[in-house]
Amino acid sequence: MFGLMGHPLDNKTNMTTVTPQMEEESREEIMPTPANTTDTNATYVFKHSVRQSLSLSAGEQEFLLKRKQVALKALNNLGINSTLDSIPHVAILGSGGGQRASVSLVGSLDQLEQEGLLDTVVYLGGVSGTAMAMCSLYSDPQWSRNMDRAVSRLSAPGVKPLEVVSWLGQKATDKRFSLSDIWGVIISAAITKQLNLQRLTDDRMNTFNPYPIYNVVSKKCLKSGPVRAKWFELTPHEAGFTDLGLFINTSHVGSSNYDEGPEVKETEMDMTQMQGIMTSAIADEETMLVYFPDWMKGLLGLVTTALSKMENVKKSLDGILEQGRQKVMEPLQTWSDSLSEGPVQKKVSWLIQKGLPMIGNWEWGTTENFLYQYPGAEVPSCIIEEEHLQLIDGGLMMNMPFPPFLGEKRDADLLIALDSGSSQTFETLSEARDYAKAMKKPFPEIDDMIFEEKDWPEDCYVFEGKEKEPTIVYIPLFNRHNCKDVEEVQAKKKEFSTFQLPLDKERIEFVLETAKANIKNNKDTLLMEIYKASRRRHKKM
Repeated sequence: MFGLMGHPLDNKTNMTTVTPQMEEESREEIMPTPANTTDTNATYVFKHSVRQSLSLSAGEQEFLLKRKQVALKALNNLGINSTLDSIPHVAILGSGGGQRASVSLVGSLDQLEQEGLLDTVVYLGGVSGTAMAMCSLYSDPQWSRNMDRAVSRLSAPGVKPLEVVSWLGQKATDKRFSLSDIWGVIISAAITKQLNLQRLTDDRMNTFNPYPIYNVVSKKCLKSGPVRAKWFELTPHEAGFTDLGLFINTSHVGSSNYDEGPEVKETEMDMTQMQGIMTSAIADEETMLVYFPDWMKGLLGLVTTALSKMENVKKSLDGILEQGRQKVMEPLQTWSDSLSEGPVQKKVSWLIQKGLPMIGNWEWGTTENFLYQYPGAEVPSCIIEEEHLQLIDGGLMMNMPFPPFLGEKRDADLLIALDSGSSQTFETLSEARDYAKAMKKPFPEIDDMIFEEKDWPEDCYVFEGKEKEPTIVYIPLFNRHNCKDVEEVQAKKKEFSTFQLPLDKERIEFVLETAKANIKNNKDTLLMEIYKASRRRHKKM
């Protein structure tokens, strides 16, 4: 039983939030200025390819209407009498958390499908680890009806090395080639167990599945830009900055020729490339230092020494990162040298030489900037002055993709937030609340008393929306229903840490079953909140 602000009825004493509040932005920063249709700035030739709006694209609106027919049937099967006008906008939000989060999302979706709830979902949003899972899921046009195949793929054999080399050899000729491509194919080979050559635009009208929304951030703006310039969403129809309201056709992401038309398959990134961008937490140097793998732990001593001597921090970090980069390349070069002479050995050697400069410069997610010197709107300097965008893991800003689902654009009624992250329970909720306040978006009230339970949480919390706020059902992966105490929660998070070698079959099965149990144990709560969301939607009509 849960109160309106999410806490169980036996809550204890008050506690402050776990994250500091985000500074509130002025209304002038939030709303872009109207486009100047008379401006003919010669340095920007693709102006008409940019859609400036805070509303849904026409393609997404069309998809939504068709997906609601699927949801209508599912609701009626659950005994929730509805009409097309009262179909609630239900979204599942997956968190970051590496392979743990990826497997957890698959397990949750599998159980939702078994309970007859999955087809009520209109949207699926992922970031980092769960975006990785989505890239794999959507390779099956009817994955939501074939979850058994998605589950079995988790423990399938990896991709053969020659397939990896061949893919890299093809992509390395592209001027957009970066470390994100190398990372994407490594993740594909070791974790998702497939090289997904499909494009995001292939899912434009496939209403068998929820509408996918992938999420990344601009690296430059993450460090020095306003909140509204950080979050970047990618959908089958459009991609762009969520809070600036500036979008292009998804097939044009990274393209330098916007005049080729809206269906340019040969220049559109495939999902293996997209996956490399979406999961690139190590593209951020500070994150890399915090989450060094074991073979780099010894380098941390250099940090302590440098700081104790009060030397220049940036130079110290650069030195450490350079040693880390060299450490990455040593086994690759050894492998190359061990191959028999021939075409394969030559290609591997060439790829390593191609990658060395990128490692030296730490080049990730490099794409053409469709807003470079853009004349038609107020665009922050961290974007408009950069010829290229560096798009990286969205979990570096917020480890669940709340931004695209808050506010009037998608008018969400119910957000099912599946938190498999490594941070403290409720931390991402607190960050989302601060973001919503800064961007003046509706967000349900959270009683700070629940933060006292952060170390040993319940398995489900409901934060109920009233009018414009969506209701949030929050489900942490590890909780007091599957861990006997605080120590076990921490032990599980450590055992299944984000940055580690791929999980073996036994541990994949454990995470899968844990996630499924969380959904099964809270089926009644989810069903009740879907019903209430339907009633709220009906009242809006």
